[in-house]
Amino acid sequence: GMVGPTLIAFGTPDQQRRFLPGIQAGTELWCQGYSEPGAGSDLANIATRAVREGDEFVLEGQKVWTSLAHVAQWAFVLARTEAGSARHHGLSYLLVPMNQPGVDVRPIRQITGTSEFNEVFFDGARTTADNVVGGIGNGWRVALATLDFERGTMTLGQQVGFRRELQRVIEAARKTGTIDDPLIRD
Repeated sequence: GMVGPTLIAFGTPDQQRRFLPGIQAGTELWCQGYSEPGAGSDLANIATRAVREGDEFVLEGQKVWTSLAHVAQWAFVLARTEAGSARHHGLSYLLVPMNQPGVDVRPIRQITGTSEFNEVFFDGARTTADNVVGGIGNGWRVALATLDFERGTMTLGQQVGFRRELQRVIEAARKTGTIDDPLIRD
C-alpha cells in the first residue's frame, strides 16, 4: 500500500525507523481504514472516533472495503480525534495494530464468492499517541496525500524514489515467497 510514501513524507524519524524496514522487507502487511458504511464516496464523512486516554488513543467505529485486513498486522486509520468536529476538521491519521482485543475483522462476501474485502470493527482498540502521523488534527491532509500517492499525482523525484522502494518490496516478496499469495501478487 501507500503507507511507505506517507511515512517518508509525514512520519517522524522514530516512525520511519520503526515501520519502513518492515514495509520495505514485506514482513509487515498494512491495510487501509478510510471508508465507512453510510459515507458512500464521501471520505470526509468519518464517524470512527479515537479518544485520548493518557498516552493512548481508544478507537470506536467501523471501516468497510478494507483489503488485506484479515492478514495485516497494522492498519492506517482516519479517525475523529476532536469531539464535535465535522467534515475534514478534527481528524487524525493513526497507525493501529490489528492483533489486539477490540479489533474484529469480518469478510465481505461478494457475488463471485471471494472475500478479498473486509469490514473492520474497532471496539476499544488502542494505539499509542506516538502512532499519530502528521500531528493530531492533520489527518485529512495526510489522507489526501496518501490518495495522491495512489493516484500517482506526485513529483517525478518522488515517483522515482517510490518506484525504487516498490522494486525493493517486490524483490523481498519474491525472496520470502509472499509474492505467491494471489492477494499480494495483484
